[in-house]
Amino acid sequence: MIWISQSTLPGGDIGMTPFLVGIVLLIVFGIEITLVLIFRKRIIGLRKKLTSLIVAFLIYELTMWVIGGFGEIVLLESFKKPFEENIEGAFSFSSIFALLIILGLILINEKLNKKTLHNNV
Repeated sequence: MIWISQSTLPGGDIGMTPFLVGIVLLIVFGIEITLVLIFRKRIIGLRKKLTSLIVAFLIYELTMWVIGGFGEIVLLESFKKPFEENIEGAFSFSSIFALLIILGLILINEKLNKKTLHNNV
């Protein structure tokens, strides 16, 4: 939303951006929740959680690539334009920002669980 308020793009591009992000997120959520339900008993350790997080990021980028008409990869396209005029950058950087937040939460959770297990022994 910060990007939308600072963008210099016309109103139609700005107005449709949240809808496109919402559609992509619904598609990605459907795919990822299905995969998590299938593999939930295997995603136990920290390494497997990090791997599943990276796979989720790649699914997001792949979905953006498919919706974009099989053009260029959105993450790579995001570095070709200035930030204020870069819809692709807004998509990719928001997913990278979310990835970092989730990574931080996973690491904090692992640290708390390890501390709790250490105190129980």
